[in-house]
Amino acid sequence: MTGSLITDEIRALIGMESEPERNRFPISAEMAYDVADAIEDYNPLYVDSDYAKNSRFGGLLCPPLAAWKDIAPPIGYFGAGQEWHFEVPLPFNSYGLNGGSDWQFLAPARVGSWVSRQFRILDIFEKQGRSGPLVFIVREETQSDQNGEQLSRARRVSIHRALPAGEEPTDVAQVASDLTTVAVAPPNPEVILAKPEPAAVQQRHFEEVSVGDSLPPVVKGPMTTTHLIRWAAANGNYARIHWDLPFAQLHQGLPNVVVNGSLKNQYLGQLLLDYAGEEGWFKRFYVEHRGMDFPGDTLTASGIVTGTREVDGFGYVDCAVALQNDRGHQTASGTATVILPRRGSASGGLPLTWEEETW
Repeated sequence: MTGSLITDEIRALIGMESEPERNRFPISAEMAYDVADAIEDYNPLYVDSDYAKNSRFGGLLCPPLAAWKDIAPPIGYFGAGQEWHFEVPLPFNSYGLNGGSDWQFLAPARVGSWVSRQFRILDIFEKQGRSGPLVFIVREETQSDQNGEQLSRARRVSIHRALPAGEEPTDVAQVASDLTTVAVAPPNPEVILAKPEPAAVQQRHFEEVSVGDSLPPVVKGPMTTTHLIRWAAANGNYARIHWDLPFAQLHQGLPNVVVNGSLKNQYLGQLLLDYAGEEGWFKRFYVEHRGMDFPGDTLTASGIVTGTREVDGFGYVDCAVALQNDRGHQTASGTATVILPRRGSASGGLPLTWEEETW
């Protein structure tokens, strides 16, 4: 493959906006619970209707990174829920890997809300990777409710890799015989992994925070393929590299099925939501994916406070976050901002809607 992969036809798509698409159903209590169960985050705001009703939110919430669910997506070569990757006519058929995202959270994702989303293509460019040419597609996604209130904005990067000539196997049996044995993910047959119990956390205040403070870590795992399938069912995205081992190995050149980038985002999101507490706000989150995690890995989300500042009278806390597996590999990293209540402020002192920030 010679010359630029970005043709005039592809370049002309930059700036294109999709038509607004409303989800097939409103966010339901079942959907919120399914997401919470898939990420093993049993925050009572997601799973306890009586508790949530008496909170400052007045009702159940859905974890903010998962307010959209693909309902009955079409099934293609790469799985279900991946069709949006192929709106750009690339000169090769390639799965779109999650390169990272930058979110702004502007209002709660409430149970009962009808969520609509719209995409705009911001940029398309190419780079030379270690295994060949890569095409990067940058999209902006806006999610709004039935009243037109924006819930979130996100810039998402997908990375598309052309398979080098000869990499696609022609003799599957021969290739399969050359594969190294994949370790069976724990637990052992006699082990049942207990679901974590929600722990009461005392609300943190802005005055208590100092630069250099560590965020209480969130530990997940050991990961199994069941975790990956449960997450796929919760958000409706069944990409084959997360559950189909022969496809992942033989057709994508991966050593195993891989942990979903969106699931890893959720673990980092839980770290930050826990730190903000019920009276705080998770405002901004930027993450890049730099490596892959596999069944058998135990994942730790961690963070450190890098700065504190006052904006319009509110206490902003900036953090650096990372996700590392027990093999010593850091596979995701990023930055985030949470807003904490000030000591002595009335319950519910922080607003529930926020203005969009400039990118």
